Amino acid sequence: MPVTFLLVSIFCVTGLTSCSNSPAAAATVWLCRPGLAHDPCTASLETTVVNGTGSKRVVDYEPASHPAIDCFYVYPLVSLQTTPNTTLRIDPQETAIAELEASPFSRVCRVFAPMYQQVTFSSVSSQQAQQAQQVAYASVLAAWRDYLAHYNDGRGVVLIGHSEGADELDQLISGQIDNDASVRRLLVSAILTGANLTVGADGTGPFSEIGVCRSASQTGCVAAYNAFFQPPPSDALFGRPDPTVLNGIAQQEVCTNPAALAGGTGTLVSAYRVQLPTQEVAGSATDGILEYYPAVSTPWIQFDDQYSASCVKSDGANVLMVTQIHDGSLLTAAPNPAWGLHVDDPNLALGNLVDLVQSETAAYISAHRPPA
Repeated sequence: MPVTFLLVSIFCVTGLTSCSNSPAAAATVWLCRPGLAHDPCTASLETTVVNGTGSKRVVDYEPASHPAIDCFYVYPLVSLQTTPNTTLRIDPQETAIAELEASPFSRVCRVFAPMYQQVTFSSVSSQQAQQAQQVAYASVLAAWRDYLAHYNDGRGVVLIGHSEGADELDQLISGQIDNDASVRRLLVSAILTGANLTVGADGTGPFSEIGVCRSASQTGCVAAYNAFFQPPPSDALFGRPDPTVLNGIAQQEVCTNPAALAGGTGTLVSAYRVQLPTQEVAGSATDGILEYYPAVSTPWIQFDDQYSASCVKSDGANVLMVTQIHDGSLLTAAPNPAWGLHVDDPNLALGNLVDLVQSETAAYISAHRPPA
């Protein structure tokens, strides 16, 4: 990686210079954006819906023709590149994850997904990790500024991220949205799955102004969870706060149940894309938590009432506990119990999350409609 770009990236993150005005800042490469010739976020949504008794029906969901809001999606760690940070080249892994996690939201919003210089597997636990994380965030920040400057036009926006993508959006909300009322008013909601997002046990946080979503009509809030189907083991990577105390206030993980935001147990609407340009992506039907699934001819399979979920506190953890309702596709921790159901966090409740965005959009539009 050129030293000049690395220095500019670090300066952008710390506020010492402007990313958008720097000649070294790379132009945004859009993985998904309205008008792209081959946009994976508008891939086919034809779906085989399987109910609890095993009966099937086919539904051909369609992208919204004139959606009222936008979605800004940041994907998880999927690249197989081996440098500390990825290039902005679109590989099959990014195309696959956009189809798998982001394309269903095209039913309710225009989906924007930037390529970014994400931290790769080779540097996650290396001495280069902190430096690589700074570069990754600077890349997302530059794309966000590009989106606001050239595409937003005052529209409401939902932030959607999983794992590393959720971590990047956590930083973005903290540094660019939570403390800026003019930008904060654009936030319909944020969906941050698979991130260790904490809230003070006294009710503070996770951000100064932006709180946790507790109803489908609440806007300007955050929905977040880490899914498990067994109590998290002592070495679980997700669900426990780090640090456990911040500024003298005990911390706990944020858990919002997308099937029952107000609390209690709800039924998940799980959806998986079974036709992808590569199966070498965590969370795919063949490289995720499903032990098996029924054979279908459509690109998608949806389970309407196979799993229920509730937020459960267990041994210092606060997680979304998923329970199987009917016989069918059993769940398995991948790649090991410490991860829980992390790789499939979004897909386990994808139908619920799309419905949530639809409800929040209606509330947002109503609240921001000019007076007659």
